[in-house]
Amino acid sequence: MPRRFCTLLRSCLPLLLLGGCAIAPPGTLRDTDHPLAGRLWDVVGREFIDEAELLRRAAQAEALLLGETHDNSEHHRLQARILQARLAAGAKPALLMEQFDVDQQGAIDETRRSGKDIAPLMRGWTWPHYERLVALAVTANIPLQAANLPRAATRPIVREGYSTLPDGTMQRLALESVWDAAREKFMARVIDESHCGKITAQLRDGLVRAQRLRDATLADSTLGKLDAGVVFILGRGHARRDVGVPRYLEARRPGIRVLSIGLVEVDSSNALPTQYENESIGGIAPYDIIWFTPRAERVDPCAAFNSK
Repeated sequence: MPRRFCTLLRSCLPLLLLGGCAIAPPGTLRDTDHPLAGRLWDVVGREFIDEAELLRRAAQAEALLLGETHDNSEHHRLQARILQARLAAGAKPALLMEQFDVDQQGAIDETRRSGKDIAPLMRGWTWPHYERLVALAVTANIPLQAANLPRAATRPIVREGYSTLPDGTMQRLALESVWDAAREKFMARVIDESHCGKITAQLRDGLVRAQRLRDATLADSTLGKLDAGVVFILGRGHARRDVGVPRYLEARRPGIRVLSIGLVEVDSSNALPTQYENESIGGIAPYDIIWFTPRAERVDPCAAFNSK
């Protein structure tokens, strides 16, 4: 089972039932001296690369996905570093963020025009993690694009299914064409384990539907911003090539150049890069590149369940 993938979802456990994501207070980092911490792994080529090579590949991508664990401060530092490097190279990509909902785009644009503080618009996320990224977008005068599905939109999907969507939406978003039984089984396991095995099968299946719709919406937000390229800040699970946003992008824009970078926390018991993110669905590597980082200190949300 992809335990590290579940870390991201478990950090969102309190509000997953509502279709949102609450973030725990920032903690300290551990395993900073791990032999993989700070190293870059080419998943397909099965070799280490340096940061210059990562940036070379990033420059060729139309959509650059930077998949984070939301409560890891090192992930946000690296995201800002990559965006700053792209800007320094003369690129003017749109900055897409999972941390803003698509229905907030008007408010974001008006706030930027008026010079007001954007921080109050970030709902349910830890603003200091993302402040530097937003500041870079504002200073460089690049688009700041809200990308996520509003929480209210996921509730009927969880409870009643895709029949609640407007006619033609499933086809337009490629919700069915990218999916199959193997992906459904994988995502059901992820959702079940991220909820500590304490949810019903009916709720689990509803949350899988919501996750799929969220990925499809994140992809949809990307497609209108590809002319100058996109740097996308999103959860690591969303960035997966085999089940996440890239699946929907490639279905709707064949030939699109996607580079998916997974920011992956090290584990003291695993010293080899091949021990991480080694489950792929449909023979597709989950990421193009893994950037290994120290691990955030966090409380196990399943501890309360397991102690009963």
